Amino acid sequence: MSERGSRQTTATRSAAETLDQSGLSRLIGRNVFSSVGAKILYLVTRFFLPPIILAYLTLEEYGIWAICFILIGYMGMGSFGVTNVYVRYVAQYHAQGEEHRIGGLLSTGLTVVSLLGALILAALWFGLPQLITAMSVSTELHETAFVLIFSTAVVYVFVMSWGAFAFVLTGLQRIVQQNQVWVVSFMLETLLIVAFLMAGFGLYGLLYAFAIRYALSILINIWLCFRYIPGLRLSFSSINRGDLALFSSYGGILQLSGFLGMFLRSIEKLIAGFFINVQATGLFDVAQKFPVMATSIPSSMNAVFLPATAYMFTQERRDELLGLYVKGARYINLLTGAMMGFMAAFAAPLLIAWLGPKPDLALAPLILACFTLPFQLNVLTGPATNIYRGMGIPARELIYPLTQLVLVVALVAAGFLQFGINVVVITLAVASAMVLSALIYMIYTNHFVGLGQWRFMRVALLPGLLPYVTGFALFFLMQPWIDAVAEDRWGSALLVLAAALAYGLLQALLTWFLQLDASEKGYVADKARGVTRRFSGKRRRPGRGAPHDP
Repeated sequence: MSERGSRQTTATRSAAETLDQSGLSRLIGRNVFSSVGAKILYLVTRFFLPPIILAYLTLEEYGIWAICFILIGYMGMGSFGVTNVYVRYVAQYHAQGEEHRIGGLLSTGLTVVSLLGALILAALWFGLPQLITAMSVSTELHETAFVLIFSTAVVYVFVMSWGAFAFVLTGLQRIVQQNQVWVVSFMLETLLIVAFLMAGFGLYGLLYAFAIRYALSILINIWLCFRYIPGLRLSFSSINRGDLALFSSYGGILQLSGFLGMFLRSIEKLIAGFFINVQATGLFDVAQKFPVMATSIPSSMNAVFLPATAYMFTQERRDELLGLYVKGARYINLLTGAMMGFMAAFAAPLLIAWLGPKPDLALAPLILACFTLPFQLNVLTGPATNIYRGMGIPARELIYPLTQLVLVVALVAAGFLQFGINVVVITLAVASAMVLSALIYMIYTNHFVGLGQWRFMRVALLPGLLPYVTGFALFFLMQPWIDAVAEDRWGSALLVLAAALAYGLLQALLTWFLQLDASEKGYVADKARGVTRRFSGKRRRPGRGAPHDP
């Protein structure tokens, strides 16, 4: 080995040892807070953008832009397995002190995804005119739609390939830095959209902002990767069969799991549309908006746990791995339950405040309330899934979607035969299938890793159910007010605001006094002091340590 290679190996091993000694849990804590904060900020910007855009564009033009994102959503699913290969194996190489292998992994992945993207674009070029016609786009907007959709697809193919550097950062546990880049890029995109619309660019302004956002984030992520991995090299000569096998085997299984998950996330809408009508599909979509948005916040925590799980498994740190699994599930469930408990109890006034009293949405509150727990348990399966991905055995995670698919078919068919075809039957059957399949999957995983079922239930599962008790207790206390504003949109909005404040305060007190242990209270208090210092301009005094991270 050359002297330079020896120094590089020594440096990487030292980095791994430093990560061990300083405590991986602290890094995970910072990554979790960064991911959750970035996701909340992103949701805020996405919430306010549509009304701004619609002030400058027609609904049909906005619909064309929405079609672009439906299309790239399916394209993104095509690279689901690839992105997880980057995260898992970069984490492994980092844990082993073998960062020099990352160059071969990247070179192979970039080549494979670029070739796949070129094929997709070629097919899209010839098939897009027919797709635009099938979607009944106005004739005068055909050219605009073609340019916009194809250009968006080109940008996204570039993201699918060269966006790999963001996942390398995730594998290196540099999630805070990755989130900083993401926040800067989507905030810039938000500002550019407003500026371009005001300047009269119309629909193309959205495209320009989209392209600039990803060009900036990719360039910064590439720079960061070369900074954190000094010996990183990309070349065609680095492409090898071993890495190709990772993308086809490990990545292929995750690809199948991703497609099954995507299908199951919309199965109740498909059943409703096929057996009832398209209005029933829209009803499910509207009713599930709030829980879907809410679960995207704790889902960002699951992305943090995969590289950490792979890192611990590679270094054979079984006790820490089990601790991360239980604590990860606990914190995800506490956070998700706090949001879902309120939505389940106040589903009716929440939807009336958002959409107004509409007779055709009369069943929407029932759907919302029934799907809060299923969506919560779906997110709670994330730590179990990360166990299998981190261990390099992703085939075991297929147990969850396959079990859910069987249960959905069986329960929906039984419900239709017994009670007839209607929205309530679909709601209860699919929700029950989601709950049962999630519980079966978690019980199976606990058995596989040698974790006591009661320990998991006591530490992780049950704490996330307490907010439902809080929510419904508050609902019954406020019942007279709820009945008084049942058909009043603004009265319902005021009630929801008051109920949310009361619920938040009450649930925070119950969580603090009944659910958090001493170390968790110390961690939360330290984070609160840190936020206070930032806003007040004060800094931590030298020599003062921080409590242990959860």
